[in-house]
Amino acid sequence: MAESLGNKAAKGAVWASINRFGIMVLQFVVNLILARLLMPSDYGAIGMLAIFIAVSSTLIDGGFGSALIQKKNPTQKDYSTIFYWNVLFSSFLYAVLFLLAPVIADYFSMPVLSGVLRGIGLTLIINAILAVQKVKLQKALAFKTLAITDLSSYIASSGVGTFMAYHDGGVWSLVTMQIVYGLIAVVMFAIITHWHPSKCFSRDSMRELFSFGGYIMAANVLQEICKNLQGIIIGKKFSASQMGYYSQAYKLDHITSYSIPQVIVQVMYPVYSSLQDDKERLSEVVTMNMRVISYLVYPILALLILIAQPLIIFLYGDKWLTSVPYFQVLCVGGFFICLQNINFYAVAAVGKSKSLFRWSLYKWGYLLTALLVGMNFGMYGILWGMVTSSLNIFLVNSFLASKFTGLTVCRQLRSVMPVAFLTLLCIVVGYGMSHLKINIIIVSVIYVSMYILLSVLLRVKALNDTAMILKKIVTRKHEA
Repeated sequence: MAESLGNKAAKGAVWASINRFGIMVLQFVVNLILARLLMPSDYGAIGMLAIFIAVSSTLIDGGFGSALIQKKNPTQKDYSTIFYWNVLFSSFLYAVLFLLAPVIADYFSMPVLSGVLRGIGLTLIINAILAVQKVKLQKALAFKTLAITDLSSYIASSGVGTFMAYHDGGVWSLVTMQIVYGLIAVVMFAIITHWHPSKCFSRDSMRELFSFGGYIMAANVLQEICKNLQGIIIGKKFSASQMGYYSQAYKLDHITSYSIPQVIVQVMYPVYSSLQDDKERLSEVVTMNMRVISYLVYPILALLILIAQPLIIFLYGDKWLTSVPYFQVLCVGGFFICLQNINFYAVAAVGKSKSLFRWSLYKWGYLLTALLVGMNFGMYGILWGMVTSSLNIFLVNSFLASKFTGLTVCRQLRSVMPVAFLTLLCIVVGYGMSHLKINIIIVSVIYVSMYILLSVLLRVKALNDTAMILKKIVTRKHEA
């Protein structure tokens, strides 16, 4: 059984990697194009409204997606019940946002936001239709279907968005791109999966799933509010352009800090759930994941901090120069962000959603305090407040994993310290080279080569773990 599960996880990792990195590459390329066609204020408008869409999406899911994955044998009745709930509740929330749109636009003194919110709010209903089918595929580790659907939808929608931006579509290019993405995904899932809900709605299923998922929902709502609160603060206290600069910096950092680790977390959560009764094995898997993620992400974050200015000018142009220091500060927080969800989902996998919720009150209360205090020191106060919050969240999640899985905080820290030390050595050398005004490509090549060479010479365990996983992925890729 363990071998079969490992094979499925490895195969899933192949397609999850193709999906995640494929989307990352596409988003990166499309963003390069759009950043030169659109203005920072266009991105800022979307950023100001992010909190309303994010919180609404979390309320719609209600933690039911996590509950369905965590439940060992969900039934068709369970899936159907959650499908109908998602669609009905998303329609209600969209109606609320539709009515509040003019008020929100007045708050930011930007009339265009009313129509933008009403347009982008349609994605709530679209994503609600998709939610259960995505969960079913994740539960079955069927990441191939997810990859094909996501990549195809994004390619088509980005073409529409780019076309509109080229013809002066402004912020509506970004809105339309998201709507088209969802609509194409709905059609493709209908064609590929052939799944449809049964004509039933079970209160017992709702009650059972909500007993676990309700706490996940509450924790995630608090998380989304606080994660996106800076959009309201920056948009109100500063300007749409400043929000745009922040959004671009956040988007670039997000690729490394979140998207790369999420490939592993996305695949491993169902695996964590299957190991919920074997705490020692679960701890071993979680520890290995931490080593691999830190080994892959830490050196990239350090290198991005070093070459931030020439990189952003090269990618987006001089008009985005203000984003450079924002990006560098966000990368510092990325050292903690990339490891947060590993522990979070390990705790969720053993059914401790209530504790996750209770501690989320503290975690997101801390972030709220950091943002409110930081705003008095300008944009950098907000950004450094976010960094300290990321550290705090990592420590809390590590403590919870220690309490409920037996994976001690010291054991977790020991697993990433060799990589942290190795990265520090490389960044010191890289910093010296950057001051010699050496070409960033040469700096990057020397930096990466030195990192790999030192990994071999110092026999860093994370290198062996990463090589083993990559070997499995390559093997399963040929089999897939």
